[in-house]
Amino acid sequence: MDEALLWTDGRYFLQATQQLSDQWKLMRMGDDPPVDIWMANNLPKDAAIGVDTWCISVDTAQKWECAFAKKQQKLVQTTRNLVDEVWKNRLPAQANPVIVHPLQFAGQSVADKLKELRRKLVLGKARAIIITALDEVAWLYNVRGSDVSYCPVVHAFAIVTIDSAFFYVDKQKLSPEANSYMEENGIIGRDYGDISSDVVLLGSKGNPKIDVRNATYIGNSASHAVEFVNDLIWVDPGACCFASYSKLTADKNPVEIEGLKKAHFRDGAAVVQYLVWLDKQMQEIYRASGYFMEAESTKQKKQLGTKKLTEVSVSDKLEEFRASKEHFRGLSFPTTSSVGSNAAIIHYNLRQKHVLNSIEIAFTYSILEHRYVRTESIYSGFLLCILLYLTCALSIYMMVLLKYLDGTTDITRTIHFGKPSPHEKSSYMAVLKGHISLGNARFPNGTNGQSLDILARIPLWKDGLDYRHGTGHGIGSYLNVHEGPHNISFRQSARDVPLQVSMAVTDEPGYYEDGNFGIRIENVLIVKEGNTKFNFGNKGYLSFEHITWAPYQRKLIDVSLLVPEEIEWLNEYHAKCREILTPYLNTSEMEWLKKATEPIAA
Repeated sequence: MDEALLWTDGRYFLQATQQLSDQWKLMRMGDDPPVDIWMANNLPKDAAIGVDTWCISVDTAQKWECAFAKKQQKLVQTTRNLVDEVWKNRLPAQANPVIVHPLQFAGQSVADKLKELRRKLVLGKARAIIITALDEVAWLYNVRGSDVSYCPVVHAFAIVTIDSAFFYVDKQKLSPEANSYMEENGIIGRDYGDISSDVVLLGSKGNPKIDVRNATYIGNSASHAVEFVNDLIWVDPGACCFASYSKLTADKNPVEIEGLKKAHFRDGAAVVQYLVWLDKQMQEIYRASGYFMEAESTKQKKQLGTKKLTEVSVSDKLEEFRASKEHFRGLSFPTTSSVGSNAAIIHYNLRQKHVLNSIEIAFTYSILEHRYVRTESIYSGFLLCILLYLTCALSIYMMVLLKYLDGTTDITRTIHFGKPSPHEKSSYMAVLKGHISLGNARFPNGTNGQSLDILARIPLWKDGLDYRHGTGHGIGSYLNVHEGPHNISFRQSARDVPLQVSMAVTDEPGYYEDGNFGIRIENVLIVKEGNTKFNFGNKGYLSFEHITWAPYQRKLIDVSLLVPEEIEWLNEYHAKCREILTPYLNTSEMEWLKKATEPIAA
């Protein structure tokens, strides 16, 4: 009744201090006490702590209950969400259609996926699995949608038994074609809200109730004679209490891997075309020294007042290049395009209204709000997000995450169009060396992401630098840009799942200096069999294959800080960039890329 607190991790510390009003207290995860410990210590004895059971995992609920019990406090499952009760101007949900994902991109039929899943149920002596993660449901049934911004998923649940498969969704979203698809694949359509009662029925050893008049497929439970020693239902305790999901195999099939690679070919070409365009704009408008030269920028041209680049305009231009590519399906994450101090906000959103010191500011194209791109700054960008970082020479941090029908991409490059300061350059090198170290790692089968995370941080730690986000996350196949269960991170969750052949994961170390600039370098990797001289313990070894293709800026590379193996790898990578991207480029773009990927001399 007296306080309002927000817990968030290191990616959002700076953003939260800027956006929270003085009515809120920021709790920094990793520094301040966790949610459960703070509540146990600050709420009175016998306190009741309410929770929406649809928004909390089994693991979290059990952890909280344990912490509260020590103070004779208890966790109470609320019957309604109190935030929903006060959210009066909430937009109504839209009935976006369920889209069937073509087999040519999915790579594996629903029948094959269900067959394999049921084989695992039998081996595990389980009679059903409850699936709640939206990307898991979409992957299993080969469907996509647009219910979540930037993620091609459907608000839906799934239950699969030994002889039945259920799809819980708003039936308005099912077109005649989608209904036919469900019927052909033996999937029973159920109303979205039926999941609650069906889970209860499933727990009582019954099957979900089926309305014969509306069911598209009826499984005959009597026809499958399987004796279960343990009458188990599979759920993952890391997901929702009512409808948790099991960790399906996280690796990708050959069609998905091939599609992911091709998506990165086209997207790498779009990145190069964008950099060629931006390099020319920076030189013409701002008289910047450009992508290749390190000279100080000269006096700006007189027409600067009539033509300027902004966080928004360059972001839109990058999306324009990508939209021209085959199978483009939109962004996978809100674009981040930021200049100057905005660049230190890891997930800065240029199109949101932000609350700063209780004053609402609608971002516009003003010098104080949406920053202009200038020659005295770093510009960084992701594949979906473009961050313009301004310090003393135009440096761009560009991050963009995109969805193509055959794959999802996630790439980051940091670029400078003026003369980088020694501190910017040394910081970039620490990030680059960590990026190369992780990407070139060889490791035994059974190694998890927490064990590998340190490889990307050691070069930064040598200079007393670090970053507050994980180093890598899974990538979906025309699904979410963050796909579990595997990841590379210092967090405990990264210990749960070892990396396996065919998993896709990012390699993205960074460094962010509040009020100054930000650096991130990111590629997508595929886990593959490792080629090692020996095989200690007969475990088998793994390594990574880079599938992201865009040059690293030579201007920011201090060759004296590279060892011969790093120089050799960079030269081989740049040669592969030329080989892969040249067919997608015109003559002038090819010449620019050739210059950007010239071999580095030791």
